Amino acid sequence: MASCAMTTSEFAFTTVPNCSDESDTKVRATVGQLITRILPKKITSERRRDFRYPYPHLIYLTPIDATGEPLNELSTVVVGKNITERGIDFFHREPLPYRRVILTLEAEDGTRASLVTDLLWTRFTRQGWYDNGGRFLHVLTQNGPC
Repeated sequence: MASCAMTTSEFAFTTVPNCSDESDTKVRATVGQLITRILPKKITSERRRDFRYPYPHLIYLTPIDATGEPLNELSTVVVGKNITERGIDFFHREPLPYRRVILTLEAEDGTRASLVTDLLWTRFTRQGWYDNGGRFLHVLTQNGPC
């Protein structure tokens, strides 16, 4: 990340309502732009639906409770692993008890994107970390979601 001196209070969010079907298009466009800034070329052919890019960057994670309220006081930093236009996987030291989170990604030039993410799976690694993966649902803007 361009500035490691930032605090999680810079990423305080308000309520996170559900968005329309246009969210997928906006998510893919926003993350695609971020990927282009980080890694402009594809590395190898990919057998999966979406091409995975290495994403060895720090990510701000803000949990969302069952009512859709962001839990800003529980924001933390996780370590990115891979990213696609539709989803991401990352490492975390503790198990995450939340299904939905806000992930704030940042490119080296300071461009940020905050995305509501549905966590779909987790694996415990031999090294003592948790490998988590999820699908991006929608982009949060300064004025709210979408």
